Amino acid sequence: MTTEPTPPETAPAIDHGPAEPWLTCVAPLALFLVAGALEPTPSGGLLDSLGVPYAAYPLIYAVRLAATLGLLVWVWPHIKAWAGRPTWWPPLLGLLLVVPWVVLARLQHDAGWTFGATERAGYNPFAADNLGPDSPLAWAFLAIRGLGLIVVVPIIEELFVRGFLMRYVIKEKFWEVPFGTLTAASAAACTVYAVATHPGEAIAAVGWFAVVSGIAAATRRPIDCILCHAATNLALGAYVLATNEWWLV
Repeated sequence: MTTEPTPPETAPAIDHGPAEPWLTCVAPLALFLVAGALEPTPSGGLLDSLGVPYAAYPLIYAVRLAATLGLLVWVWPHIKAWAGRPTWWPPLLGLLLVVPWVVLARLQHDAGWTFGATERAGYNPFAADNLGPDSPLAWAFLAIRGLGLIVVVPIIEELFVRGFLMRYVIKEKFWEVPFGTLTAASAAACTVYAVATHPGEAIAAVGWFAVVSGIAAATRRPIDCILCHAATNLALGAYVLATNEWWLV
């Protein structure tokens, strides 16, 4: 009598999250970018041909942010369960990273080096004809703009870049790739994204994105990338308010 060998158990698929990965990591930034194409800029914009003026920027931005925030609230349980507990040092590093960002962006701006045709809105609510320095609406818009810059953008961009893009170039089922896995392909993908989405600050963006990818590889926690990003944006917003260099945002 012979005993049939027991077949080895199939190892379960590694799931490094988040749940609903396409909806969580890709959809929020996709919505934000598509809506952003409708925003007016100083030189016009997509809606300029329809007679939408630059002065309409606060309203259009508020609608764009509200739609993205609504989607984030919907997927928040997936984000919260996956993001992990923060490490103490990434936010401090994020604050320091604003210095090379501003310096390199200023050098590129002054040299007139442009990669692509993307133009930032650069909207200053305190100098706008329809708002102005004494208008409560100017401060209300500043609060909305701050919410987008410091809270929403860090979450959706880190979900996409570090949560999706860096892993997707390694494997199509990106949720099976451990967060923070850094390869030549994932580093190159981040570089392409940095230049494509920040053409006016491409040199600064390439370096900044590389550092945050290093944080992802070092701590393996999405929350650390998000908090570093938020800290840089907070410092950048403070710099813009202090210097009136609204072209940076």
